[in-house]
Amino acid sequence: MSILMSLVTSGSLNFEIFPGEGKKYIFGSDEDAYNAVSLVLAYAEKDSETMAKFMRDTVVYYPPLGGKAMRSPKSALPAIVKSLHEPYDSIQRSINNVVPLKIEGSDFTRVSVAFREKRYYKDGTQESVRLIDRIFFREGKIFRIIQWMGEIDN
Repeated sequence: MSILMSLVTSGSLNFEIFPGEGKKYIFGSDEDAYNAVSLVLAYAEKDSETMAKFMRDTVVYYPPLGGKAMRSPKSALPAIVKSLHEPYDSIQRSINNVVPLKIEGSDFTRVSVAFREKRYYKDGTQESVRLIDRIFFREGKIFRIIQWMGEIDN
């Protein structure tokens, strides 16, 4: 598979996966970008109600350290958030950047949100990590989240 990319003056990125099928990346909506950031920050605040506003009835989540994808109904969100926050006193997130992209002609937008997370554990220890969430929207609602994580020095 050959991939050819070039930036064009229109603000889109041309790519060609198979010769002759060139399509463009175009910027997705500002609303999807805003909602992705709102979701990322709401998680840190354990605000599952706000998170649920942006989600479809079922969301597929790919965890940062591999393993199986988890398909979860929106109704399970409060219990999932509570469980994931169990080891922490609190979490602080700071957004580095957000980029909404869409393949021309597709029916979904992928929003990449890069951020740093400071984790304060109940035992008094702290940890800092870098995260990238790729959040997929269709008709304004999230249907997939893929997450990557990297350690950073405290």
